[in-house]
Amino acid sequence: MSVQQLKRVFLEEILPTWSKSGFDEGCGQFIEYMELDGSPQKAGEVRTRTVARQIYVHAHAAHLGVAPAGSLAMAERAFANLHRVAWVGGRRGGYARSFNRHTERITDPVRDLYDNACVLLALSWLLTATGKDGYRHQIDQTILAIDRTLADPFGGWAEDSDGTLPRRQNPHMHYLEATLALCENNRTPKHMRSESNAFALLRSHFLVAPNGPLHEFFGPHWELAERYGSDRLEPGHMCEWVWLATRHDNLARSDNTKICLDLFSTALAVGRTPGSLFLVETVSADKPISPSRRLWPQVEMLKASMALHERLGFPGYRTEADDVASAILAGYMTGVPHGCWHDCLDLNEVPTARTIPASSLYHLWTAVADSLSTCST
Repeated sequence: MSVQQLKRVFLEEILPTWSKSGFDEGCGQFIEYMELDGSPQKAGEVRTRTVARQIYVHAHAAHLGVAPAGSLAMAERAFANLHRVAWVGGRRGGYARSFNRHTERITDPVRDLYDNACVLLALSWLLTATGKDGYRHQIDQTILAIDRTLADPFGGWAEDSDGTLPRRQNPHMHYLEATLALCENNRTPKHMRSESNAFALLRSHFLVAPNGPLHEFFGPHWELAERYGSDRLEPGHMCEWVWLATRHDNLARSDNTKICLDLFSTALAVGRTPGSLFLVETVSADKPISPSRRLWPQVEMLKASMALHERLGFPGYRTEADDVASAILAGYMTGVPHGCWHDCLDLNEVPTARTIPASSLYHLWTAVADSLSTCST
């Protein structure tokens, strides 16, 4: 089993399952999770980020010609309903954090950078897959809303429209991801500036030393302090930044190889426990590691290995990628309903998740999309 086997399982089992069971046909909207038996979520509340990421997955897969029939139309319908229900107009506009797909009412009106970044990613691929100018307009409106509603005098953007603390690097990372997609597919000078500004935050705020470690939680002025949880580190995000930094380098013709290598080696050094390939979720210099391993950090580790192999050509990174893919298939995709996964394992690799969240579909797809791109080149 390997990266190619994981790709086959995703395209033949996972994506068809989620295109059917993950979409509420009656509401015209994607769901938040499946139950452990593979049945769809019955409750109506969904997060904007989860819906947006599923829109993205189906639009991107349709563009690459690997999506089930009707996927692009489904993604377009879901976005139309998302925008109709969750868009908040006015000077401090943007997409609300969550809504009920049954009642079509907003359940959390806060405009969150994370959610709006995910919508921007979805819009980028809807535009790429369809070529419709309406999506181009909505991209501009979403960027404007983020800049107006979440502008922050100390750099980057606020966590949300309430100015919640601590500030986090993670939403900024996903804003970078969205602007990278815009630049890779529908580049404009404005998009290039947005991408450049987002990437610059890695050096200016997120890396405490020139090459790491990557910090997650900050105060209002980007300061590190115990009261903000600044001692907590996430190896999965270190890997995710490797993936994004290599894409940025391809776009900007820059070279952040040293940062990528340091982030990856740090992630493996602090995130793995003896006898396991998997990364734990959270580590700390002076506290015990988290006793769990969610699926998404393992997929980000896989993507980082693939990205470094493509960048440097060192066969050890390809071997690492195949080993991680095999471990994911054996540990997270055994003994589950068709097209599903265990979302979390404890340190003994016993499943602990109470649902099968749709958010992990996005992480799996980005790894598969990269493997498709590598094969095509």
